[in-house]
Formats: sequence, structure tokens, C-alpha cells
Amino acid sequence: MNPAATMTHLICAFCAGFTATCFGSPVDVIKTRLMNATPGQPTGLGLVAHMIKNEGIASFYNGFQANFMRIGFWNIGMFLTLEKIKKQFE
Repeated sequence: MNPAATMTHLICAFCAGFTATCFGSPVDVIKTRLMNATPGQPTGLGLVAHMIKNEGIASFYNGFQANFMRIGFWNIGMFLTLEKIKKQFE
């Protein structure tokens, strides 16, 4: 595999991981808060409204860096390996 192709796959995998984290992180935060909720705490749309009112929109991205490190590096490893394997079978 030539270096330009490897760099292209690396950048594309990085971007895919970043995009997945941007869309998935808010859902993960809501899921975690619902799972850890005690009786009397807001749930469902009430939880979303409570987060926006008390913590702001940025609260949906708590733990973004850790989540991106997990998903981003997984994507890079997976896509580079996949392309290398595909190249072997051409």
C-alpha cells in the first residue's frame, strides 16, 4: 500500500471516528444518566430539559475526549487493517 493511500485511509478513519463520536456522545451521556438515575430524578425528555436548563448544551458532550479516544483509534485500526487485507486479496 502506498503512503498516500495509507494517509488517505488514516484521515478518513479519523474523520469517521470523530463524526461517530459527535453524534453518539449525547446519546451515551443520556443513557448513562438514565441508568444511574435514582427515584425522583427526572427521566426521559424531563432529563434532557433538566440538563439543558441546569448545565447547558455542552453537558451532552461530557466525556467526549475519552469516547473519541476509544472510537477514533478503533476506527483507525479497523479501517487500516481492512484496507491492508483487501489489498492482499486483489
